[in-house]
Amino acid sequence: MAGMFLRTRLHMYLLWSTCAFVFLAVISGLLTDGGSDDSPDTQQAATTTAVATTTTVAGELRKYVVQSGESLFAIAQKFNLSAPALVELNKIKNPDRVSAGTELLLPPSNGFVPIGATTTMPP
Repeated sequence: MAGMFLRTRLHMYLLWSTCAFVFLAVISGLLTDGGSDDSPDTQQAATTTAVATTTTVAGELRKYVVQSGESLFAIAQKFNLSAPALVELNKIKNPDRVSAGTELLLPPSNGFVPIGATTTMPP
């Protein structure tokens, strides 16, 4: 009989703690971007911002000649750029095939030094 009481009480504590955790997770999701509003205005603003930041280049563009054995990822990493930004800036159709001697345009140096590791992995 004592074992049954302990088991029932333990189940009740687990049930209540699980309910409390779910409640807190839902509230946290609503307060952060997890509960984002899917209105068209919000989506369009995010899309417009992303396009504007990736295509805007201020200042004089630098040039770089691709050496034998180099990849776009290595070049982007060398100049602290993202590989997709490098592809977009140079309008490269096939990023896997960039031959040696190709002249690439690089965005102007702004003196910014990124802090922290990148989230992209080398190929």
